[in-house]
Amino acid sequence: AMLTDFGLAKQFEENTRSNSMCGTLEYMSPEIVLGKGHDKAADWWSVGILVFEMLTGKPPFCGGGRDKIQQKIIKDKMKLPGFLTSEAHSLLKGLLQKEASKRLGSGPGGSEEIKRHKWFKAVNWRKLEAREIQPSFLPEVVSQHCITNFDECWTNMPLLDSPAASPKPNEMYFKDFSYVKPTATHFFQKNGSVN
Repeated sequence: AMLTDFGLAKQFEENTRSNSMCGTLEYMSPEIVLGKGHDKAADWWSVGILVFEMLTGKPPFCGGGRDKIQQKIIKDKMKLPGFLTSEAHSLLKGLLQKEASKRLGSGPGGSEEIKRHKWFKAVNWRKLEAREIQPSFLPEVVSQHCITNFDECWTNMPLLDSPAASPKPNEMYFKDFSYVKPTATHFFQKNGSVN
């Protein structure tokens, strides 16, 4: 699998914190939701959410509006389905620790700590990084527009285009700001009209 960040990636030094808040709410760590600042441990939380969703079909904290989801992320205990292996339970409990400093991968061992986890015991990381492992399933793709590998419930949905209306400029909302871009009307009022 190849993952992408859709242009939302941020690079920062190993022992620094960030205060940005962007991304999909269901994947945000408690420290991001609370606005406490975050480090690489927030990324390991997101990996945990992704693994949970890949194994169960939905994220662990979902349903309700934005406020409800935020409360679930901060306060709710994760419910692990019984059909998951004990190794999967262990990995998810480690990655989805509410306390960032206790989260799997957040310590000095970083990603090596995760690679050594028993859930990954069958993974040859050297071969994986060298792209020498053949995938167990390789979908047949006949063109770049091929959709045969997607469930028809999604591909048969009607396309609904609802473009947002362009905002109408209105400087009256900014009249008390220290800088307001002068309008042409303002210019002509000050300097006389141009014939």
